[in-house]
Amino acid sequence: MVKEQFAILSHDEALRRAEKSGQKVVVTHESLEKFRKAKTPLKLHFIIPPMSLEQRYGKFKDMGTLYPPLGLAAVAAIAELKGHNVKVTDGEALEYTLEDIKRELKEFNPDFVGMPTFATNIDICHTIAKLVKEINPDAKVMLGGAHTSIFVQHALSPEYVDFGIQSEAEIVFDDFLNALDDGKDFNEVKGLAYKDEHGEIHINPKQKLFPDLNQFPLPARHLFPMEKYHSAANLRGKRTLNIMTSRGCPYRCTYCSSPQIFGQSFRYLSTENVIKEIQELVSKYGADSLQFYDETFTVDRKRVIELCDAMIQEGLNKIQWSCFTRVNIVDRELLQKMKDAGCYLILFGIESAVPRLVDIVKKDITLDQARKAFKMCREIGIQTWGLFILGLPSETEEDSWTTINFAIELDPDYVQFTAFMPWPGTAIYDIAKEKGVIINEDLRDYTAWDKVVYKPTPDRDPEEVFRTIKKAYRAFYLRPQFMVRKATDILLHLPPNKVWKLLKSGYSTLV
Repeated sequence: MVKEQFAILSHDEALRRAEKSGQKVVVTHESLEKFRKAKTPLKLHFIIPPMSLEQRYGKFKDMGTLYPPLGLAAVAAIAELKGHNVKVTDGEALEYTLEDIKRELKEFNPDFVGMPTFATNIDICHTIAKLVKEINPDAKVMLGGAHTSIFVQHALSPEYVDFGIQSEAEIVFDDFLNALDDGKDFNEVKGLAYKDEHGEIHINPKQKLFPDLNQFPLPARHLFPMEKYHSAANLRGKRTLNIMTSRGCPYRCTYCSSPQIFGQSFRYLSTENVIKEIQELVSKYGADSLQFYDETFTVDRKRVIELCDAMIQEGLNKIQWSCFTRVNIVDRELLQKMKDAGCYLILFGIESAVPRLVDIVKKDITLDQARKAFKMCREIGIQTWGLFILGLPSETEEDSWTTINFAIELDPDYVQFTAFMPWPGTAIYDIAKEKGVIINEDLRDYTAWDKVVYKPTPDRDPEEVFRTIKKAYRAFYLRPQFMVRKATDILLHLPPNKVWKLLKSGYSTLV
């Protein structure tokens, strides 16, 4: 059960609270009066820095996912709604070099450049910010995203970065543009970090999370190179796209940075607006499969059932879809409803089968809950993907094999064993330093796919941890009975190009 102190806001509850506080209520994506037109339209250039699939996924590059960043698409939609001239350059999807980015900057000559930051791309964001200033010293640069939200001082440290957004960007960015338009002081914009005329960084108090996600427009996918995006190779569909119907997660996993951005809240879109967005993905972008990118899809059981009923009623259950959730918040009736609505795969985070380590990551699940959830999915006909972390703080080699053997016992359709990464800013970071040894603090190497940057105990060798992960994949995937079953499933349900990518990824992982 979800604890009462967690802020789980349904659409109706968000509206009720808004009305009680005297806030203007906007019900649907069509009612967007909140975002007033700009007095002086600007040329706004949003850039996703170049980063190859190999940089992101290592040896798993052929299986990697590349989706449009929906957070940036939401901000771009608001900027466009306000009448600004908006351009998006996805350097990752377009496989651009820095020279390509430089060319686009010169051609568009923006007044303002915004970029989403992560630990793995902050350096190249800074490099592009410098390029912006070399081309046009008067252009302003703003950074947002996870890294800026958590490490805003570092994000704004170079002289060529002007602004930063902490936490949820839509309202902060709208308030920022309004302040710019009205000539107001930036110290009034909550959630904004900025530099004054002397280059000193000012960090304003954070903006409260907005209760009703329905007040935001649909993500501006039309600004992105939609033909370039693709799902993981093992996901069904010739054209799989992502959708996010909620934000936040009320749980407390210590390895996750989400609580620092969204707190332990959970808000979700109305069923009406989710259906509208799905219909757009199908009719406008040709999606024949979806991946719900919600952090924890089934937090609110009632809303999932309502959404599934609507998908069935609208004939959208012909679209196959997958989602992420937890083993302790599913039941047979809910899973059957999801199956009827088109769900064919659920990704479950188990992380570890060692109770001591489960407590360290504060997963708040039991192994029996995992056994029950995987068994129900198998009986109902929903595939499963088990997610595990090896090399957690204090984890011995014997502990690793306890988790690996539990994964084999659960027998999901897919499994993922990633090396533990001690991300700065997460609750587990200090535990990691206390119980093990961080051997590499260069966050560009924190891919979790084929690098080991942490020794879980002083006497465990990083090479041994890496070998254990490789052995884990072999132990799971090279079981003869499993191989026959999986080969049949893959050939029946995946298009040829995905089968080929999956084979290449499997070979590089297992050999």
